Amino acid sequence: MNMEKNTKSKAVVYCRVSTKEQVEEGNSLATQERNCREYAIKHDYEITQVFIEEGESAKTADRTELQKLLRFCSDKKQNINAVIIYKIDRLSRNTDDYSQLRILLKRYGVEIKSTSEYFENTPAGRFMENIIANVAQFDNDVRTERSVGGMRDAVREGRYVWMAPVGYTNQKVDGKSNIVPNDKAILVKKAFEMMAARNHSINAIRESIAQMGLPQARSNFYKMLKNELYAGWICKLGERHRGKFEPIISEELFTRVQQVMKIKKMPMLYKIKHPDFPLRRFVQHPDGFKLTGAWSKGRNKSYAYYRFIKTAHQWPKNDLEAVYGEFIDRYSIDIALLERIKVELVHKLEAKSKNNVQYIEGLSQRKQQLKETQSILLQKGIKGIISDTLLKENLEALDGEIWEIDKQLQQKESRKVNTSEILDFVSQYLQHPSQIWKKMPLDIRIKLQWFQFPDGVLFDGKEFRTAKISGLFKLKDFFLADMSSNVHHRRLYYKQPKSANSSPLQNENIIVWPDIVSELKQLEEILSPNNKSPADHSLVSSISPPP
Repeated sequence: MNMEKNTKSKAVVYCRVSTKEQVEEGNSLATQERNCREYAIKHDYEITQVFIEEGESAKTADRTELQKLLRFCSDKKQNINAVIIYKIDRLSRNTDDYSQLRILLKRYGVEIKSTSEYFENTPAGRFMENIIANVAQFDNDVRTERSVGGMRDAVREGRYVWMAPVGYTNQKVDGKSNIVPNDKAILVKKAFEMMAARNHSINAIRESIAQMGLPQARSNFYKMLKNELYAGWICKLGERHRGKFEPIISEELFTRVQQVMKIKKMPMLYKIKHPDFPLRRFVQHPDGFKLTGAWSKGRNKSYAYYRFIKTAHQWPKNDLEAVYGEFIDRYSIDIALLERIKVELVHKLEAKSKNNVQYIEGLSQRKQQLKETQSILLQKGIKGIISDTLLKENLEALDGEIWEIDKQLQQKESRKVNTSEILDFVSQYLQHPSQIWKKMPLDIRIKLQWFQFPDGVLFDGKEFRTAKISGLFKLKDFFLADMSSNVHHRRLYYKQPKSANSSPLQNENIIVWPDIVSELKQLEEILSPNNKSPADHSLVSSISPPP
């Protein structure tokens, strides 16, 4: 009896089914396995192992159980002769994948056996096998085409039928699949509003939103901020249509966030802040150490010191901040020079402003023409001159073009600024940066530091240096090229090896006036917290020039 078992060929069984097929076709896993076992008994195969694939698509060969089966068959110790399947389409619905699987199994000495399809290892049998495999792919392609067609129709109706993104929930609306906002929608909107405000880095916003109850990976957070679905537009299958669901944010807010995200660097606020030490982590040693600060307890009172981690050198807080104040005052711009800058700025932007006016007028005229064309098409549709399908396609195309024009008009409108008024408002800071800096709250002091010195500053124990300053402060050298950049200031002398005593590094890039306007707006936002008007901000207006 044992001799009889040993003479049997060995086989494995592979079963696969999706939920839809299980319901509609009756090809359940139990049915497939029973048929495969009956086939094995009838053809004298000993089943060594059964591989069950649940809910996996046959469009790809990258399936968990299938890969286990291939590894099992490749083991010569198992001595497998055949893979028994219910139908070829259980193994693959792609002819290329099926051919590769058949070649691979043949290399292992394993044949494919179907319980419901007959083909032999002959030219005619292999021909029939290829036909059956092609029929499986044809059936799959037809299903895909129908599915894509249904999804495209849904998109054109304004319905989103895919997995809902964060902030939305898949739900039946009027009996059809769509999405509706859920309790996370308010946090999604908050994330967009924080991005538009430009008061924090993207990572800081992501962490803040996570603490509110919406944790997300960095990549998913970026995708969310770039997803136009939140503004009410569906962009799928190469088409773009207005969605018939409630948008979480306005189109204006979405456009603003996209503009902000194009900026390489946003104003940064460090998580580690201390109201007594605004320079900590902003100042860096030439060897790469970050400046830190702490209170040191003395016999009768505590003393505040700045120091570098991994070094034994420290400086009294007031002394170091006084030297930093002298350092930023090197870039101060007096009132006479500010007036020259204002005249030059207005002159430089005047020509561009005229071009913008002409461009905006052209866009407005084009928008009016498109609206008139839409009106004509609607009249033709009412009279039956054109079909409903053609009418719908043309109206959607015109609506898309109008939307693009509206975006451009809004972008142009958002760029309109009263440069002279802003320059007047920030002039106190430009004339006396150290005085304004000392009187500001911690958050604004840190923003001002990173605004004026985007790469931070270096301190070698004697003086501050920087490799980069904002373009606004470069204007001083631009207008006064003959002025020396070395300004006398008090220095702190400490015994420190390899100390440098050089002047700040200068970056002599050509001034780009639109960038100056952008920086002026940014400085105005920093000095005007909570969107107050310039006249409302007492901290700036109350500063009087030094005697």
